[in-house]
Amino acid sequence: MIFFRRLLRLTRLVLHLLSGMFQTVWLAGIRGLPASHPSYQARKQRWLAKTIQILGGQVTVFGHAAPHSTLMVANHISWLDICLLGGYAQVDFLSKAEVRHWPIIGWLAEKSGTLFIQRGGKDAAREANEVITARLSQQGNVLVFPEGTTSDGQQLRTFHARLFAGAVETQSAIQPIAIRYLNAQGEIDLVVPYIDQQAFIDNLWNVMAEPSIAIELHFLDTFPSHDQARKALAQQSEARVRHILFPKVPQSDLVLSDIRQTLH
Repeated sequence: MIFFRRLLRLTRLVLHLLSGMFQTVWLAGIRGLPASHPSYQARKQRWLAKTIQILGGQVTVFGHAAPHSTLMVANHISWLDICLLGGYAQVDFLSKAEVRHWPIIGWLAEKSGTLFIQRGGKDAAREANEVITARLSQQGNVLVFPEGTTSDGQQLRTFHARLFAGAVETQSAIQPIAIRYLNAQGEIDLVVPYIDQQAFIDNLWNVMAEPSIAIELHFLDTFPSHDQARKALAQQSEARVRHILFPKVPQSDLVLSDIRQTLH
């Protein structure tokens, strides 16, 4: 049963990827539409949402995505987060600059509105904030994962303040987003997380074996960034996401969990 489930999903996924390539060639290559064009945005969202469906995701959305000029900040669990958030919100993502030069994928990412940044250099944070600031100034939404890495979904790492600078400079709204993946038993799904140096193909192969994945996507209320420091914005965003993901866990336990994760 698992073999046939994987085979069916892999076949559908390959056909879906080819469809996405043809649509991008038509919209961006032939018609010359920018990624911000409403028609382009709508097709991109449908395509990304369909990707989640093909992989067995059943999404329940709470709240509404902000329409424009908002810095969206979410907890980070998997590469699926990109498809999920892109499928249910008009938002641009940050990606390392090297992706721009990848065959096919780089071109698709660029034409879909991906924001490319250099990572690892001494000026990486400054350059990232310049890119974020520019897009927010153009009335676009930008999504960042302020934890800086993925987790297994059983804890939330500290939200780093440096990526909030663009919102402060442009006085853009902040929208925290909470993501939760559950298995067929209603428990935190430990197959979905993309962690521990796992190879992408291995994670994808495991995800395709899951009978179903219940996904909760919480778009929380926006709040203003003006007259607030970056650290305060990060702490407020983190607290709101924690409240959704771990409503019954004492704050002290969550702090200890973060400390243990950091030490590990």
